[in-house]
Amino acid sequence: MNNSEIHGKLVEWLGALSGQTVIQADQSGKRPALPYVMVRFTGTADLRDHPHDVLYAEDAAFERIMAAPLIETEWRFSIHAFGDAPTDLLRPIRSAASLSQANEPLAPGLLIAEVSQIRNLPEHINNAWEQRAQMDLFLRGVTRDGVLIDTIEQYGFDIGRMA
Repeated sequence: MNNSEIHGKLVEWLGALSGQTVIQADQSGKRPALPYVMVRFTGTADLRDHPHDVLYAEDAAFERIMAAPLIETEWRFSIHAFGDAPTDLLRPIRSAASLSQANEPLAPGLLIAEVSQIRNLPEHINNAWEQRAQMDLFLRGVTRDGVLIDTIEQYGFDIGRMA
């Protein structure tokens, strides 16, 4: 899965879990009706200094080899809730993160690694207070991005004696 697919899978899972409208951040279009949840992808981080394994695959003609290091990765998301009592919209996410059964839709490729505290962050917009809340959620999985590598097709040498 690429980053966009992982983002989409998290949005889908949150929508099913919360029963609310859940959208990806930074999309074009009108703002949905309140209440709703927005998910922003903030980046990734490698969990180890070096990959622990590499997968190799040959094409059908055995002319090229792709190498895909298995990199344990963390995807980081910021989740925002809007509407009355937005902190209540985020609380079920914290609970679901503690239950393996609730996380099954993310499996087998992703698991919830960390869920932050829920922050109450109302904002003054158009001369009125708008209720908002925010939390972070980190998913973990393994990337397998293949890269074409050069291979040695044939190697030979002569052993001779020095006189």
